[in-house]
Amino acid sequence: MPTALDLSEAPPPPSPQRGASPSRGRAFLLASVVVVLWGVSFPVSRVAVREIPPLALATGRFALATALLWPAARRRALSLSRADVPAVFLLGLFGVTFYFALENYGLVFTTASHASLIVATVPLGSAVVEAVRRRQLPRPLSLAGMAIAAAGVVTIVRPDGGAGRRGVLGDALVLGAMASWVAYTFLARDLMARYPALLVTAATMAAGAATLLPLAIIESFFRPLPAPSPGAWASLAYLGLLCSAAGYLLWNLALPVLGVSVANNLLNCIPLVSVLMGVLALHEPWTATIALGGLLVLAGVVVVERTGLVSG
Repeated sequence: MPTALDLSEAPPPPSPQRGASPSRGRAFLLASVVVVLWGVSFPVSRVAVREIPPLALATGRFALATALLWPAARRRALSLSRADVPAVFLLGLFGVTFYFALENYGLVFTTASHASLIVATVPLGSAVVEAVRRRQLPRPLSLAGMAIAAAGVVTIVRPDGGAGRRGVLGDALVLGAMASWVAYTFLARDLMARYPALLVTAATMAAGAATLLPLAIIESFFRPLPAPSPGAWASLAYLGLLCSAAGYLLWNLALPVLGVSVANNLLNCIPLVSVLMGVLALHEPWTATIALGGLLVLAGVVVVERTGLVSG
C-alpha cells in the first residue's frame, strides 16, 4: 500500500481534536487526495532511486517528515514513557527502516506497477498472522480470497509473466517489505491503543530515520551520492513532505469521519493510481498478464475485507 505509513489499522487519536471536524463530503475529498498522493509515491520513488541511492532517499524522506510531525506532537505536549522507547525503536525498524530499504531497493529492479500491486496484499498477510495468533482457521470465503490474491501475485511475479530476472529480484524485495509491514502493524497495536496516533507515528518516523542514517552512510561507500537534479530533489520533497507528513495529517483528519470500512475501500484504490501513473508517466509495460494479476490481487483483498477473518 502506501509508501506512507498505512494508518487504516490505527484508531483515531484519543485526544480531543481541535476545531470542528470536516463534513463527510470534505473528509471523503481529503482521503481521496491522500490516496492519490500515496498512489503516486510508487512511480515517484522509482524515479528518485535512479539518482538518489535507496537508503539515502529513505533517510531524507523520514528526516523531512520527522521535522514536521515531531514539533506538531510536542506542541500538543505529547510524550512517551521511557519504558515504551524500545517498542518505538522496533516500530521504526520494521515500519520504516526494513520496509523502505526493501521497497526502495525493490524499485531499482521492478516497476512501480508491480510493487504497488504486491504491497496491496498487506491486508492478507495481516489476516494470516491474525488467524495464527488466534489459532483459528479463517472462514472458507476468506481462504478463497487469500488464494485468489496469491494467484494474482504469482501471475505478476513469475518471469514469463512480465518480469525478467531483475524484475523477480525486485518483486522478491517488495514481498520482503510487505512482510516487514505486517510485523509493524501487530507491533504498533499496543502503543496505538495507549497513545495518540500522531505521537506514535512521529516517534516511529524519528526512530526509522535514526536507524536508516548509519545504513545510508555505509551505502555511500558503495553508491556515492551524486549531485541530484532538481527533479530528484522535488521527488524527495514530495515523498517526505506530502506523502509521509501531510498525507498522515490529512488521513487522520478524515478517518474519524469516514470510519475504517470506507477508509479501507479507498486504500484499495492506491495500486490503481500507481499503475496508471506508472504506465502514463514512466511508460511501464501494461500487459494482459499484469492486468489479470492485478485484478486477482484486488479481488482477493476485497473478498477478505468484506468477509472478515474468522467466525465468532
